[in-house]
Amino acid sequence: MSRRMQNLIITIINLILAAILVVIIVQPGKEAGEIEVKVATVLDPASLPFWVAEEKGFFKEVGIKYKPNEVPKVLDEFDNTISGSLYAAFGIDFTYMLMKTGGDMKLVRLLYYAEGNGDGIVVKDTAIKDLKDLKGKRIGYYQNTRHNVILDAALTKLVPQDSTDTLKIEFIGLSLEELDVSLDTRRVDALYLTEPYLSYFDGKEGYRILKRNVIFKDDVVAGVGMTSAVNVSLRKKAINRMKKALNKALAYIKEHPDEAKQIMAKRLGMSMPIPQFANDLNRVKSFAQYIKNNQLLPIEKLDLEELGSEK
Repeated sequence: MSRRMQNLIITIINLILAAILVVIIVQPGKEAGEIEVKVATVLDPASLPFWVAEEKGFFKEVGIKYKPNEVPKVLDEFDNTISGSLYAAFGIDFTYMLMKTGGDMKLVRLLYYAEGNGDGIVVKDTAIKDLKDLKGKRIGYYQNTRHNVILDAALTKLVPQDSTDTLKIEFIGLSLEELDVSLDTRRVDALYLTEPYLSYFDGKEGYRILKRNVIFKDDVVAGVGMTSAVNVSLRKKAINRMKKALNKALAYIKEHPDEAKQIMAKRLGMSMPIPQFANDLNRVKSFAQYIKNNQLLPIEKLDLEELGSEK
């Protein structure tokens, strides 16, 4: 090879290196090498951190390219995330996960969770004055939860009845759109709600809260963003990048609540309060223990020790 050719190759290499350096200087927050992931989002307020990260470009900033799959209700998203077919899932109800795993969540890894204060039953019918008036009625609940099982266990104890009486309450799972109009159309007689839905209906004309803190007096752990032990172990770089993007989103939600609320309203088709987002695993464990201790779900064992594990 001639010296002239060698000098030409060296010049080209130097130009390429210089271009790379410029990119690094101009875009210091960019991660090297894009990673493509498959994720799923449930149409739920707990998916807000994902939606914010998507709209504000936080995934792109950390080098994540994703194939979105938004669904109106939980189907196979949890199982597919546990198996590794999906890298992560967002908006899956925590009680659904407890029911699905029987409390044994060694394979689950939480990215964040949403919570709200207590719960409540909302009505429009003025004839329903107390819990005892719910006998023989239809109670609607959000279809992506396992609140029907919790209600069945709790109301048997809470609603007064004699030894020969039965509640005969019908629990009806509703989508968000159905939830919004179900009392107006008389499809149900009452709604069992946690936050942020409880505050949403509390502010609607003609609706009233029959009873607050029906089952939960403290914060309710609601929808979560989750991945799995399989993904954390085999796709560590991708999961760490997703965590960075989600942390940016969680910070953005706190700093820009009005914009975050608009993003959520656009996705849900209804405007409601922003959930509180946290990652306190002790709070999660306490909530799960309360459910188990009060036999609100058929949980034989409770293993949540690995929820925050990096393995």
